Amino acid sequence: MKHLKYLLAIMFFGFACSSDHSSNEPDNPEPDVTKTFLVSSYLRGNFYNRGLISSLQLNACTDIICIGATPNVDGTLVFDSFDLFNGEGAATYEDLIASIKNELTGKTTLRLGISGGDYWKQMVTNQTAINNFAQNVKSSLTTLQLDGVDLDFEWAENDTEYSNYSLAIVALSDALSEDQIFSITLDPDSYKISDDAIQAVTYISLQCYGPSPTRFSYDNYVSSINDLISYGIPADKLVPGIPFYGVTADDSKQTVSYSEFVNSNLITSPAINEVSYNNVSYVFNGVDMVMKKTSYAYSEGYYGVMSWSLGTDTDYSSKWSLLKAINTSLN
Repeated sequence: MKHLKYLLAIMFFGFACSSDHSSNEPDNPEPDVTKTFLVSSYLRGNFYNRGLISSLQLNACTDIICIGATPNVDGTLVFDSFDLFNGEGAATYEDLIASIKNELTGKTTLRLGISGGDYWKQMVTNQTAINNFAQNVKSSLTTLQLDGVDLDFEWAENDTEYSNYSLAIVALSDALSEDQIFSITLDPDSYKISDDAIQAVTYISLQCYGPSPTRFSYDNYVSSINDLISYGIPADKLVPGIPFYGVTADDSKQTVSYSEFVNSNLITSPAINEVSYNNVSYVFNGVDMVMKKTSYAYSEGYYGVMSWSLGTDTDYSSKWSLLKAINTSLN
């Protein structure tokens, strides 16, 4: 409340400026801090080491999920190591986090991303392992001084697996402090966690993208979101995903980064959502589609949007940047 007058002043100033529709958009728009709307993206260490993620991109997100760990059967965490590029970069997860923090200049939150790996389904069948997992995550967040955690456990396939996963979600939530951000990532075909698990998380991301090309369309994006809402996941806890890559239109599930399309001079209009790359047709989301999806998420009162992944977008200074398209639609 102590910042209310300041925020109102910013909002009034923004309204006054927006009345001049002839004004130019900023070259590198960042998220509007007066709007409580998450702009999150996943970061992969090897992409970072290869120089594919700039400081502009990092600071244009309000939240970054740095993927880097998987659980063992007993609930311990195995942290990734990374390939150096020309002898440079971060070889360990600790070094990666330290390097990213040195580039963050604002209030972007930085969180641990835990993927399921080979053992998560076994781990969540054992309460002792679940408790160990929760405490190990809590300890890691403290040691690394991170703002929270995201679980990307793919995929629960039956009632027992949903129930076990839900118990693990609740246990982890109980172990974390209230100021730590806890999200999980679900798939349009795998989302039926318990009511207690839904309530336990800060928000739920939805993978509204491939590898099936049908997932990339606007209609499928909306229908996938509505399926989760019908199931009982609140709209204000939903964070639909936006792809920063393309998939083969013939459903052979081959992928190419969006930046490769830009670098190959295939993106000539913001309306383009399909290109021929190496004589193969690829479906993706172009600038206009990304703005349309973001605007829909904002207008419907969703928690935010997320993208997969930060290293496959083109440079943020480019007019073809998809992350810039997200932020432009919020300003």
